[in-house]
Amino acid sequence: MKKQLLILALAGLAFTACEKDDAPNPQLLKKITEIDNGDTTTTNFSYDNNRRVSLIKSSDGTETKLSYFGNNLTTVENKMDSDNKTKLEITYDGAKPKTAVYTIYEDNELIEKYKYSYTLNSSNQIAEILVKDSTNTNVISKQVITYANSNISKIQSYLGTTLVSTQELTYGNKKSIFSNARASYVVDVFLADLYAVNEVVKLKYTLADVSREITNTYIYDENGFPTSANVSEKELPSGTPETSKLKFDY
Repeated sequence: MKKQLLILALAGLAFTACEKDDAPNPQLLKKITEIDNGDTTTTNFSYDNNRRVSLIKSSDGTETKLSYFGNNLTTVENKMDSDNKTKLEITYDGAKPKTAVYTIYEDNELIEKYKYSYTLNSSNQIAEILVKDSTNTNVISKQVITYANSNISKIQSYLGTTLVSTQELTYGNKKSIFSNARASYVVDVFLADLYAVNEVVKLKYTLADVSREITNTYIYDENGFPTSANVSEKELPSGTPETSKLKFDY
């Protein structure tokens, strides 16, 4: 799912329940199908009784499990295969995310552990994620998040104090595919799609002075939800576009 919803990285999935449709049978995303260069990948979404994502399974063998305590998401476990996985454990100050521990396992052995700390802005949105080593002393990286109209408009990633990448997002005026299961806090920078009120139509990604642009052209149902998208990705300013297709089932 390399282009799926522009930047959705399921291996980093972590969010808490937010504003939702009060209808008894809300429209929830059940499956995404991507067709890319003749290859088809499907990803299925399961929800708990509170309409929170509890399990994500992809046909490529990856799997994400989410656990909650009360209203707060507390654990996200990502399995790449039987021997390799990651785990994110989040702590809160009341209902607000405060810190997290991110661990990486390879061949069933712990190889790395990081400490996250979250800074919220005046609008109660996560504005910075600071990543330190396992001693909670040395700063490894940080992400700075900017918002516009309740959508994430920019994500700047730093290695130490050096800016290494920037993502700039543009939105349409209809619904995101996660409208009825939106995130209230983005505790991982790969979750702009899940936090979004509206559908992401364009992403510009800059790394080491090279910029790429991904564009989604959607078809919508009568309720304003995307049902499919043609995706085009190219290097700026004049690279040859690579195309793929997405289908969304609710």
